[in-house]
Amino acid sequence: MPTVPVPRPAYSQARENLVKAIPPKIICLLACGGWDCRYEGPACWRPSQQAVQGLFSHWVTDDIVAMARPSSHLIKKYNIIEQFQRLNIKSIINMQLPGEHAHCGPPLEPDTGFTYSPQTFMENNIFFFNFGMPDFGVSSLVGMMDGVKVLAFAVKEGKVAVHCHAGLGRTGVLIACYLVYTLRVSPSEAVHYVRIKRPCSIQTRDQISLVFDFARLLGPQLAQYPDFSLRHGAQFTLLQYLHRQALLLHGQESRTLRHTPKVVYLLCGRLTALALGLPASPEVHAELERRAELRALGRAVRETLVAKQYLPLHREIHRGSWGGSGSVSSWDEPEGFLERKRQVLLDKRSYSDSDLSKITVKQVRKNQRKSGQASVARAVAKEMADLNPPGESVLQRTALLQEELNSSECAWALLVTESDPHVLSCLLWTWLEKLKEPVLSADDIERLTSVSQHVNHLSVLTKPQRHTMSCLLGCVGQVTSLCPQREEAVLRRLIQALTRHPQEEMESYKVLMRILKSSIRQTLHNHNSLTQTSDYTNTCSRRGNN
Repeated sequence: MPTVPVPRPAYSQARENLVKAIPPKIICLLACGGWDCRYEGPACWRPSQQAVQGLFSHWVTDDIVAMARPSSHLIKKYNIIEQFQRLNIKSIINMQLPGEHAHCGPPLEPDTGFTYSPQTFMENNIFFFNFGMPDFGVSSLVGMMDGVKVLAFAVKEGKVAVHCHAGLGRTGVLIACYLVYTLRVSPSEAVHYVRIKRPCSIQTRDQISLVFDFARLLGPQLAQYPDFSLRHGAQFTLLQYLHRQALLLHGQESRTLRHTPKVVYLLCGRLTALALGLPASPEVHAELERRAELRALGRAVRETLVAKQYLPLHREIHRGSWGGSGSVSSWDEPEGFLERKRQVLLDKRSYSDSDLSKITVKQVRKNQRKSGQASVARAVAKEMADLNPPGESVLQRTALLQEELNSSECAWALLVTESDPHVLSCLLWTWLEKLKEPVLSADDIERLTSVSQHVNHLSVLTKPQRHTMSCLLGCVGQVTSLCPQREEAVLRRLIQALTRHPQEEMESYKVLMRILKSSIRQTLHNHNSLTQTSDYTNTCSRRGNN
């Protein structure tokens, strides 16, 4: 199978060793030009090499510009702040260490150790982040992961400028790792693409190796569902999944889902929304837009690599494989087969990503008009309680969604817009039942059933168990609130998924059933109290404004 060639370093081993041995002042004089450094202004660069006028810079993606470091002199002379605002650049990420390249260009700012004051950008509502890496060197993998997550956050806020000294080595490494993180491309593809867009990027052996090491670190963390046909498909426990999730998530999402699996959280939210006829939230629309952006970026990366003959014209990028050779695909199935299956999944919906949430809401409203909201809730509850093996079409749809979640960052949008409760229920139970260990062990159940009736039973569980259980019980309570007669059947199915015990043994869990029902009542009570408090606060606020 054709492979993408492994990137080669820009410098020979002898030159890399020499650079490490020469004092920084001599490096500035010999390699950069000292006071007349070619990276400290536009004199040596054509207009096509100045995406930001006055700076040696290129757009690597539509949202990320790689550039040489700005200075207070250049910021003022070329109106860099005004250019950033006009280009919608909302963040700047500095990959330098304070005090470096002190002999290149104008003197460093004494209070920051950089060629400019970060306050200059922050005063103009431009975020500033610093992830220092040694010149011609690398950071730790954890440090790189932090930088990538901040870059991913910054891209959601607007466009981003990334720089080191020349904007080539360290800057290129961060952007290449970001492409691996968001698009699931191979490290070879990421490095070649960045170099095409920003020539001479990612210079040393260590920097190339860091991109590959980052991909190897990231690979095992990506699986949302165990899939033994894939390289990283081994089973995981609830706690192991949360550790992986903590490595990948950032911002508010990371804080919200600290102890709750994202896949459970989204599935429970989607089932609840379907049962109650709730419209798609702003977060769903944002997720859809982000999916469209990532798919467009993925196409742009592939087309660029094809144009430069790093990828053959007839092949599609199959995500999720990072072999040491830099191959874009290590799937065992025939070439193109998985891509055709993905297309079938999309064709089954027969509508565009931008219309998914609208159509879902229309379907729910149509059902409501036809037989009332309670019947929708009953239908969802029936699917959640169904013990019969799902039909072939549901199994296929479920398997395809699992595959997408394992291989694509933007697949979450498919999950939060899926409108078939049978598929959603199947995804939820499958995830719980495929964990390496059941969420509730025999010891957990004994602790739950032995505490006093006046104690919150879930408090005896660990935080991951408690938060996961609260999410699941909240969903069951909301779904069955309009059809109470379905509650026990759904809880029986939930207990089966949590304990891995067959349905015939459910009679022995009567005490656990009673505890879960009590926990649902408490969860719904807390939810209603919170809603009433929020409504009261909003009413008082409106009265005060009037």
